[in-house]
Amino acid sequence: MLIRQQRSQVIGLAGAFAALVLLVAACAPAPVPTGAPDTPGVTSSPVASPTTAGTADAGCVVAPQTGLLRSNTLLDMTADSDGASDRVTFTFGPIAPGPTGGMGRLTAATPPFSQGGSGLPVEVEGAHHVLLHLDGMLIVDADGNQVYTGPTSLKPGMIALKDVEETDGFEGVYNFVIGYDGNGCVGLTGNTAAGSLTVTIGH
Repeated sequence: MLIRQQRSQVIGLAGAFAALVLLVAACAPAPVPTGAPDTPGVTSSPVASPTTAGTADAGCVVAPQTGLLRSNTLLDMTADSDGASDRVTFTFGPIAPGPTGGMGRLTAATPPFSQGGSGLPVEVEGAHHVLLHLDGMLIVDADGNQVYTGPTSLKPGMIALKDVEETDGFEGVYNFVIGYDGNGCVGLTGNTAAGSLTVTIGH
């Protein structure tokens, strides 16, 4: 199990949950979204050229995407598929007093991977990997309970999505390494109404 602790001396975080959309290159059409990026209040903010090096051999190259998170309470993680893509959805709760300046970042990742607290190796299935990094998060509530109660390891064995491993949950930071097969596009979308963030991997 990962050790989770709360950052100290932090202030509250305000606003609605912001959407993130990962741009990809060398792939057409665009990645299949799971939210509604044109919904009022949902915005995207690309921060890197799609020529950034990634993990795909002959398909989409993962371009890093960073954006503001307007909720600091990560509650759950689930996986599903719509037949054209596999999805990992992270569900957030109401804003709570805690870390500020929450940021989310999705980048290509390369093994070996390890746990942030212990340094022990973490095996993540899949030919390719991406890292979802969440910063400024509330790890433990005022009563000492862990805020995130979802799985720390998820192996759905889908067509593309093979594995999700939490490698850090400490001092306001969550890291999730996602392993997948194939050369499908990888996308990141946020849904304000649902309070969720979804990583989508095309088949």
